Amino acid sequence: MPYGIPTDRVNDPACERFIDIEAITPAVQCRWTGPPEGDPRPNEIQVMATPVVVDLDLDADGSTLAPSIAFTSFPTVGSYRQPGVLRVIDGATCEQQLSFPDPADATMGPASVAVGDLDGDGRPEIVAQGHDGGLKAFGDDGTGWRRLWTSGRCDGSGGRTADNIGGQDEWGGPSIHDLDDDGVPELILGAVVYDRDGCVVTESLGYRGYSQGVVPVLADVDEDGRVELVMGDGIWEFDGGARDWVAEAWFTGSTARGQVAVAELGDFPLASLGGMDFPEVAVISGGQARVQTLEGTIVFGPVAIPGGGTGGAPTVADFDGDGRREFASAGGSAYVVFDLDCQSAGATGTCGSARTDGVLWTQPSQDGSSNVTGSSVFDFDADGAAEAVYADECFLRIYDGADGTVRYSAARSSGTTYENPVIVDVDGDFHSEIVSAVNDYAGTLGCPGTDPLRPTTSFETNHGIVVLRDELDRWAASRPVWNQHAYAVTHVSDDGAIPRSSAVAANWRDASLNNFRQNVQGDLDARGLADLTAASEAGPLRVLCEADRSATLPVQICNRGTLPLAAGTEIAFRLGAVDGPELCRAPVPVALTVGMCTEVTCTGVLPDDAVDLFVEVDPDGLEEECWEGNNFATLRMVSCETVE
Repeated sequence: MPYGIPTDRVNDPACERFIDIEAITPAVQCRWTGPPEGDPRPNEIQVMATPVVVDLDLDADGSTLAPSIAFTSFPTVGSYRQPGVLRVIDGATCEQQLSFPDPADATMGPASVAVGDLDGDGRPEIVAQGHDGGLKAFGDDGTGWRRLWTSGRCDGSGGRTADNIGGQDEWGGPSIHDLDDDGVPELILGAVVYDRDGCVVTESLGYRGYSQGVVPVLADVDEDGRVELVMGDGIWEFDGGARDWVAEAWFTGSTARGQVAVAELGDFPLASLGGMDFPEVAVISGGQARVQTLEGTIVFGPVAIPGGGTGGAPTVADFDGDGRREFASAGGSAYVVFDLDCQSAGATGTCGSARTDGVLWTQPSQDGSSNVTGSSVFDFDADGAAEAVYADECFLRIYDGADGTVRYSAARSSGTTYENPVIVDVDGDFHSEIVSAVNDYAGTLGCPGTDPLRPTTSFETNHGIVVLRDELDRWAASRPVWNQHAYAVTHVSDDGAIPRSSAVAANWRDASLNNFRQNVQGDLDARGLADLTAASEAGPLRVLCEADRSATLPVQICNRGTLPLAAGTEIAFRLGAVDGPELCRAPVPVALTVGMCTEVTCTGVLPDDAVDLFVEVDPDGLEEECWEGNNFATLRMVSCETVE
């Protein structure tokens, strides 16, 4: 679309890409394999917990999008139980930005951290599980980033004693939610609640451990305006007045504890809740998968995880594109997608694999270390059927949601805990990447030389963090945030703000969501494309020049596509012709949202006589655009008006 045509539209809504998942080529965008020289903790290079991503505003510029990756690292010698070091790296380059090496800042290596704006200042903080238990928060106090507090039991007059809740070697990590609708987030570790300053609010339920720690899942599941803590063996509502948990009387089940996810998985009216259908709870517990209602009635399973193993935290998505939700988990030797349509009785739809054992599909994997690893979900080709992303001891794979065909594979060594890869716009370019923890402290773990499910991928050991992308950035767009292990889209804003509980939409009521541990586009067009154009000037155009005839040359650049474009795309000015000598070039200074325009200037020396200048957007062809043919503009008869 030429600049300014038609006058009543600011962009071309037809700009859309076709994503061929078969054509996707894996590439490493960047790696963090250790701290820079001089770091006081150079040996803490192993990572075995879910990394989290958000823009921490380290550049102090709210107009830019520059996400960071936060994680805990641990040393090779002495195992992951040694005191960990919290690190923060740049999402675009993997260069280290922050590190907290003080022994008093030690974190639990295999526990995921969480990020969210705790104090309402517009900048997220990082909350980590302490090496000895409890929590620690890190943020910018105005003088720089530091540990803000270590959690404890507070006496109301400023006194605090360490709580050490959970103790060492617990992997669940914290979750962040506003429990009482006051606009101030609380922090949850197991079933213990802390306020934003790290004081224990309630521990009436105890830590309530499972395996190596429960990943806390919270939501207003009965839609009464109050948040519940959801576990496999009960549901508790947070009473904002009493500042404590209250057991929901309508839960009458006798089911076992486990890792859970919440979603609408079928039509199961609840007699104790007026016959209404609320979300169900997918539970992975002791090597079995099941679905139960909020009352605790089992409506699917228990189904033994094929291949054995305890099983990792479940994900929920529409894997096969049938409009209904499935859930997935990884065991010791298989990754499995469970489908309520794949039952011999009680199915409401057709099972795509024609199985009747509750399983849509399964693929071999290798996780003899812990067999409790998590996974994630994303619709990479925006076709309505989500792909699964799972990393075992040897490889990270993208599986076709409908049948489990491996579409992508990359080497990724790990001794494994609860970690899962996260899919997120990690560099602010409005495209998706995969961020994964990597470690080699346990050696090769008997991994094969090549991926048996995709033999073109070779195994190798490494450590730290790896960011993976399609080499041409063809994956669908994604949000720039994944803030905690128990990630749900509606629980956090793109900038890390934690919404009031009354402002959190019921994820399961939104047909475009109804998912858990799946990222989405947010306000972005999944298949969108940017389309840069430049404004021509009919001339004659006189510009102020210095004595040497150098001038600052302006041009208006607009994004007429359907996807924002990150700052930095170059604009070139040429003398006399489209292919004339280059006078100067300059980057677009800001990200261009859809329909947005900005002025780009560069400085060049003009000839003595008036000259036509030809402007070319993206002269090196580095950006994929909707229309490449509209990247030129002409500034007619440009001449100097000399400054006296």
